Amino acid sequence: MENKTVYPEWVQNYRTKGTTVKKIGNSYYLYKRTSRRVPGKKYPQPVDTYIGVITPEGVVKSTRKKIDLTGIEVKEYGFSRALQALCPKSWKELLGELWEEVFLLVIKAWSPESYLLKDRELKSEKELRCQTAAQAGMLKQKLSREHGVKLEELESLKKIYILYMKKGQAVSRISDEQEELLKKIGVDMSMC
Repeated sequence: MENKTVYPEWVQNYRTKGTTVKKIGNSYYLYKRTSRRVPGKKYPQPVDTYIGVITPEGVVKSTRKKIDLTGIEVKEYGFSRALQALCPKSWKELLGELWEEVFLLVIKAWSPESYLLKDRELKSEKELRCQTAAQAGMLKQKLSREHGVKLEELESLKKIYILYMKKGQAVSRISDEQEELLKKIGVDMSMC
């Protein structure tokens, strides 16, 4: 004995060939029904694509667009961007030409998922003849002295991410508190 769901007539009118209806709670939803072969399965497997909600007045189609999330890469952006913008000139001058390489080692220690490290080969401490911990400590002191900002204050910016997608990149939402901090320290989160 087959168990078939009986829908009201106003719902049945929208059940055409190639579609299916699903009832969730007291609402009826219309889907386009197709199938595809799946290795290891004896029969094709159904694939449903959402069309909209069925009401007595008609189908209210979905206006949302699906975004392909495969291939998206997410990296920390806010904290690293702020440190990059605030990096004290006096600290850079002490390190000379190597300041950027040393800066990246410090970033790696403080924020290993930083966008600044994406697709980069870093030199080692030995190659640069420096100690990352000592340079990080000096950078922290100079940030406080020259910009009046403590490293701990910038920690909340680690929750600002950059998303790398097939069709470009985007920065995640910035909270009101983060926005206030960025204004205070004078850092712009525009992608560089």
